[in-house]
Amino acid sequence: MKFVQSATLILSVAGTTLAQSFCQGASHSGQSKTEYSNAVGNIGGVGYELWADSGNNSATFYSDGSFSCTFQNAGDYLCRSGLSFDSTKTHQQIGQLTADFKLVKQNIQNVGYSYVGVYGWTRNPLVEYYIVDNWLSPSRPGDWVGQIKHGDYMIDGAMYTVYENPRFGPSIDGDTQFQQFFSIRQQARDCGTIDITAHFKQWEALGMRLGNLHEAKVLGEAGNGSGGVSGTADFPYAKVYIGGGGGGAPQGQPQGQPQGQPQGQPQPWDQGWNQPWNQGWNQQGWGQQGWGQPQWGAQQWWKRNHY
Repeated sequence: MKFVQSATLILSVAGTTLAQSFCQGASHSGQSKTEYSNAVGNIGGVGYELWADSGNNSATFYSDGSFSCTFQNAGDYLCRSGLSFDSTKTHQQIGQLTADFKLVKQNIQNVGYSYVGVYGWTRNPLVEYYIVDNWLSPSRPGDWVGQIKHGDYMIDGAMYTVYENPRFGPSIDGDTQFQQFFSIRQQARDCGTIDITAHFKQWEALGMRLGNLHEAKVLGEAGNGSGGVSGTADFPYAKVYIGGGGGGAPQGQPQGQPQGQPQGQPQPWDQGWNQPWNQGWNQQGWGQQGWGQPQWGAQQWWKRNHY
């Protein structure tokens, strides 16, 4: 597939005003589609996914990129919306990547772990990455997210802790070896603009090499491993786009259908225990550490996947 560069023009001079506008007042608009079971789709050129391992769940996705995630009695739940790519171009070849988001939390219960921010994969090398700006759990994701803690860095005007984790397990390319990269913001925020490329550059400066981009999406995810996770994570504003500005720019799109899924229906990793939180790479079974966060160990069943 060819990437359509003309769809990504943005007006950077309006970035600050628009960012303030969407944080102060934002609402869903455009066409919408509600999913009630695991699904991968596209609406208005925006790729999306809903996945959960249990419970009564739904997600509504809008053609403007916004979405709303509702989960009840789930063990692990995720939904995301944004850009899909064909894994033929690096982020340098694609251009500046930026995401805007606004999060509204409602009736959150029993969440032990959570990521809210930007999520995606690259190929050659195969990397699963997270830029975490907020969480639905009572506490920030801790050192258990990665075997390698690179330290704290000022990225895009805020302090983030960077982690890396080598892993063997299910991925977008089946069971194989891959790397996980994390940037976790020290202070959570409910709204803002994420300079995705700034995180990519920081990772690469640390020797954390990315490959050809497969996706970049705004993500909401929550779980605790034992069920009973409930609530709503509403994103009345969510856009991922290409270009140098911020706040409210058009959402750039690759040409053709989204590439977020292999052929067939989405399949949870580990037959229903698809946890991004593997922290399966280091898990001695499920343990409680504070608010139900995973403990270190060797068991592999804490790995979310939705492919």
